[in-house]
Amino acid sequence: MEAIKTYWFLSAKFNGGEDQTERFVRLGIWENGYDNKYLNTVRTISVGDRVAIKSTYNLKKNLPFDNKGQAVSVMEIKATGIVTKNYGDGKLLKVNWQKGNLNKKWFFYTNIATIWSVKDDEWLSKQLINFTFYNEPQDIDYFRNAPYWRSRYGDVANRTQLFSWVRFYEAIADNLLIYLDKSKRSILMEFVNQLATEFKLSYLLDKGLQDICPFTALGTFNRHIKETTRIEIAKKWAEFLNIEESVPNSFEGIPLLNNQLSWFFTNSENQQQEIDNLWEFYATALKFSNADENYRDEFEQKFDLIMSQSYFPWQLTSGLFWIRPHAYVVLDKASKTYLTDELELIKDDRLSKEHFNGNVYLKLLDDLAMRFNEDYFPIHSFPELYFTALRKYENRTLINENLASNNQWQIILLQFIQELCQDNGSNVFNCKELLDKYGQQLEEEFPNNRVTSNLLTYTLQRMKDKKFFQFLGNGKYRLLNHNIDGKRGEIMENEPDIDAPLIDDPLFVRHPYTLKNLIQEDCFIDKQQLQQMISSITKKKNIILQGPPGTGKTWLAKRLANIIIGYKDSNNIRAIQFHPNLSYEDFIRGFRPTSEGKLALIDGPFLEIIHQARNDPQSKYVMVIEEINRGNPAQIFGEMLTLLEADKRIPSEALELTYRREQENGIYIPDNLYVIGTMNIADRSLALVDFALRRRFAFFTLDPNFSEKWLRYMIKKTGLNSKLLEEIRERMNELNEFIAQDRMLGSAFAIGHSYLTHHRAIPKSEGLVWYQNIIDTEIKPLLEEYWFDEKDKLNKAMKLIKIAYK
Repeated sequence: MEAIKTYWFLSAKFNGGEDQTERFVRLGIWENGYDNKYLNTVRTISVGDRVAIKSTYNLKKNLPFDNKGQAVSVMEIKATGIVTKNYGDGKLLKVNWQKGNLNKKWFFYTNIATIWSVKDDEWLSKQLINFTFYNEPQDIDYFRNAPYWRSRYGDVANRTQLFSWVRFYEAIADNLLIYLDKSKRSILMEFVNQLATEFKLSYLLDKGLQDICPFTALGTFNRHIKETTRIEIAKKWAEFLNIEESVPNSFEGIPLLNNQLSWFFTNSENQQQEIDNLWEFYATALKFSNADENYRDEFEQKFDLIMSQSYFPWQLTSGLFWIRPHAYVVLDKASKTYLTDELELIKDDRLSKEHFNGNVYLKLLDDLAMRFNEDYFPIHSFPELYFTALRKYENRTLINENLASNNQWQIILLQFIQELCQDNGSNVFNCKELLDKYGQQLEEEFPNNRVTSNLLTYTLQRMKDKKFFQFLGNGKYRLLNHNIDGKRGEIMENEPDIDAPLIDDPLFVRHPYTLKNLIQEDCFIDKQQLQQMISSITKKKNIILQGPPGTGKTWLAKRLANIIIGYKDSNNIRAIQFHPNLSYEDFIRGFRPTSEGKLALIDGPFLEIIHQARNDPQSKYVMVIEEINRGNPAQIFGEMLTLLEADKRIPSEALELTYRREQENGIYIPDNLYVIGTMNIADRSLALVDFALRRRFAFFTLDPNFSEKWLRYMIKKTGLNSKLLEEIRERMNELNEFIAQDRMLGSAFAIGHSYLTHHRAIPKSEGLVWYQNIIDTEIKPLLEEYWFDEKDKLNKAMKLIKIAYK
């Protein structure tokens, strides 16, 4: 049997740059235009392999067939050749280019990836290879009538009208792009406000909106409202945007917004920036949908930016589907269920919010586009996929919703599953054996319901979303959790459904956070010093903020963590406080008693975040350790102290832990995990930090900052008299100078500005009372500790900060 050969289709444009075809052919090379992408793939290209330079784009006019007025994906073949040398660096190939300036156009079966490997093992691939390298013509009629393309370009006389709305939606998307120009946006807002008033769109009325994003605008006729109303609103849009395509009479197979979550931006101080970002992304998504490979990187970057800022990230994929139904896949509850459980295309956690990003989405688009070309694949386009998923999901919901959501039904089913797993000696089970063994008993428990495989599968899906099971494919599940509250007779949910609206959950809104945001929070530290801190933690991975009490170390540590992560209020940040009783076993790993009276090896918080960061290399994670010198850091970190070093954060530097698990070869700290510690340098009871720890951290000292910035902040926030605040500032600076001159204390024992920084208004008549209360209850007790056996110094210090009533 003849071996399967691989042919390579390579791009000559990278990151939107100039086309390199002429240079490549002239120099007899092909060069990867990226320093950190496709390196391993290029290394697999062998001497003797045939390669072609290609460019992918869409065409609507001057085509050699009737394209029914729709855009067609075209791949232009510009040159072909044979590889004569692979330099092995992932960058450079030497190529004997045999044919240049071919400019042959291939239709339908295309790929916009920078590197596309095609094997001669299928009819479609063989056609492409013969066309490109052996000058055979393309059988265009076959491709037009192949499953993926026939509904749009085929010869079927009575083509289905199921997705007749596609052209209207694409036309709306094209014409709406004119409002990317911000100077024209007021016209759009005026129209949207008219719609809101006429059709009583309460989510847009009286909200003070000065601007709107394109996806929210399109959402006006893509919500759960009457279809007749949707048609009327669509007609208004057609008139406003001068759309020639007919307004749809039916909207079957179109994803709809949750009526309570119809904005694609947040109601926050960042709203305008979010809207601007959405418009930029919208424009990029339209360009990329035209099979333009030059916009792939830009699409991925902007996709990640938008995902980080939106109220409800999954609805972004619905918006993409609206503007180009044949280019983008919807990822709502119905389609994710269909993709995972029925098509079994997603068998891991790539569609969880924690791991989902632009790269994952693009990979899914590529995978689906390839599968759509297969004759025996059940669906052949993104509209068909969503329509099928919606029908299946809705049918299952109608049949099973009442019983499947019944808590008692879930408890009994879970008890049977536990029994089944115990009998089998494994936590893996399948739906069929569950039905065979317990179907009759379940019907006896619930006589008004027919227990079917469909009902069981749907219930297991609902319970899987609560993390009771892991779906393994082919009808198999793994039992993960069996948390039943026996007293209350309830299954305890471990976490909310990822698709449930979280309007009232502030953690769900991911606000971008940068150095600019920190400075806008009235941080008293100079911008230059903040930049130095960020630079140090980026390079060294670990920093410690040290200083006297009340200098804002914890406040700053958490905001620096936000800057590293890229947004505020993130689950990627964990905070812990060291104390004298904390041990290695608590922080890293150790044996702890269980509820059964046995000892179990349990990972501590540091090892947990290590695993979290290693499993999510696309994101950054931060461990904030407060009062790092209040415990014994060297003892608490153990062998991890060595692994903290920036140049040891690679698998080859992994070390075996003191408490090692079976099959565990070693642990290393990943490069995307950062550590920020805080350290009080005034507490005499704390241990000195040893040199081993100091070598692995960059140290920054925060001093008391009763400066002009403090003064301006207090005037703005409290409304107190500037003369009183200036006197407080002067007295505190005098006190700190007095402390610094004491040979037994020094500047490390100064009084920080946090003691006297207030964030709310204080009646002017109560300003002195407020100040005196802080002195009596917070500062005086501290000074009494400083000079517990030197009353004269204590009295002098108290006189320095006394402000008489006037």
